[in-house]
Amino acid sequence: MSWTEVPELSAEVTTPSSAKHLAGETAGTFGERQLAPSDAIARAYTELDRLIASTEPSTRTLSAALAAGVASHPDRVFLLAGGQELTYAGFERRVAQVATALRDLGVTAGARVLLMLPNSLDFVLTWFACARLNAIQVPVNTAYRGLLLEHVVENSQARVAIVAPAHVALFDRTRQPFHDIEHLIAAGDGDAHGTTPTLHSVLSPHAPDVPVVHAAQSDPSAILYSSGTTGPSKGILLSHHYLWFHAHRIRLQTGVQAHDRLYTCLPLFHANAQVLTVAAALVSGASAVVDERFSASRFWNRLRETGATRFNYIGGMIPILMKQPPSEGDRDHRVRVALGAAAPAELFDAFEKRFGLRLIESYGQTENCVALTNPEDARRTGSVGLPVCGFDVEVVDDEDQPVPTGTQGELVFRPRYPDIMMSGYHRMPEATVGATKNLWFHTGDLFRRDSDGYFYFIDRKKDAIRRRGENISAFEVELVVNSHPAVLESAAYAVPSEVGEDEVMVAVVVKHGMTLDPLDLIKHCEPQMPYFAVPRYVDIRDELPKTPTHRVEKYRLRQAGVQPSTWDREASGYQLRR
Repeated sequence: MSWTEVPELSAEVTTPSSAKHLAGETAGTFGERQLAPSDAIARAYTELDRLIASTEPSTRTLSAALAAGVASHPDRVFLLAGGQELTYAGFERRVAQVATALRDLGVTAGARVLLMLPNSLDFVLTWFACARLNAIQVPVNTAYRGLLLEHVVENSQARVAIVAPAHVALFDRTRQPFHDIEHLIAAGDGDAHGTTPTLHSVLSPHAPDVPVVHAAQSDPSAILYSSGTTGPSKGILLSHHYLWFHAHRIRLQTGVQAHDRLYTCLPLFHANAQVLTVAAALVSGASAVVDERFSASRFWNRLRETGATRFNYIGGMIPILMKQPPSEGDRDHRVRVALGAAAPAELFDAFEKRFGLRLIESYGQTENCVALTNPEDARRTGSVGLPVCGFDVEVVDDEDQPVPTGTQGELVFRPRYPDIMMSGYHRMPEATVGATKNLWFHTGDLFRRDSDGYFYFIDRKKDAIRRRGENISAFEVELVVNSHPAVLESAAYAVPSEVGEDEVMVAVVVKHGMTLDPLDLIKHCEPQMPYFAVPRYVDIRDELPKTPTHRVEKYRLRQAGVQPSTWDREASGYQLRR
């Protein structure tokens, strides 16, 4: 199928963004909708336009979707979490009960409710209770401590916090900003000392009496905080329509059916688990399975036990699962497809063959959910795919001009429907304006696009290294360094060169019980990368600085720079072969 041959895109839909406007548009035109050589994406465009045209904005919320599910299939299982199984009707009753308790605590439309909970039934119930009240859920990474947690509490201005018992002690309400929290509620059985009210204790013994509060599609539904690798965490404002739209897009583009069971062990404080699993199951009339955490040894058993038919992954899960001992049960499951990002391309075929499923690689950020994905009918290994329904996507230079096919540039996108990307960074207007320069959201990631319109991730823009007129991918340097048998993990980054531009430096963590000669590492790298990309500096460290979400804080490594203990290839006298 070519870029312009889309016979199924009829003129039946008359919305401004309808699929009929796609006719004749081509992949490389700046700002125009980019078609894909994929029947699945073309059909999803058409169906989404029809859905938007046929629904009222007031119904584009998860509360409305839950009400529709209860009316249509009340006894179908919706959620399996925390050892409990709830039907659509049973889940809605429990949500109304929690919403009543929140209302009695003073939660009204627009109020922020902080959730510091592991994956659990209480998390999902409280999230949907907030939506029912048109309040705003503020899920917090359960690894946050100290200044990170204080920043989120202060920035969100939450007055109600529902937290896991183990986290109660973190909320010292004698100190700013915690004393602004009016109600601290412990989930589950409460805190160890029994002094904090529990969620169960504040639930009304009476029948829930909170109707669904009207919400405009543009009203904020969530504030999700970024990892803050380069500064304070930013609160990403997401509308009701964002959650509803992307759930339907997943349903239409990946073919979720009512008989499916969508499994996740990824944290609910990120958009991945909320949208791609729970919300997508809801709008599909399907079931969502939420486990507390990832366990490599129990992963496939859990999929079998729960009857899961698909799951979401992050890249690190794939090699970990491949390292598990082969088993006769590797294919003994119902999973057909797995959706995720950053799976090592070299493991794709082996993983699919061993476990009998298909991997669908995508690219997204919380700000846009998913902007690029491989259609199941036209995958390309190593690529993150094609533009998804609803977004214009471009690769641009530093002046925001589109670059030629095959040329590296920054990935930018913009929405074609209202309220399907972030509404902004909460209480950070300067950051919002900076990220949306020239009305394009700037991802900060470097990509290239091939002649068929597929996109390929190269590196974070701020992690790119330029040496002697050559652009060097830190990601690619790390791939080679990490392949050394003594290397546990590494980070490549730029440090200033005495002759201008950059020098390549790597921080390396050595595997337990092993040693590493920096020169041996250089000799390992030399035949596997261009000479100009071979690191000059090697810094062997006990550990890499990381955020609570385990992202390497390269800005701290760059700030530290070259230390007296750093090994210098040029000072050693070793000459690279060219």
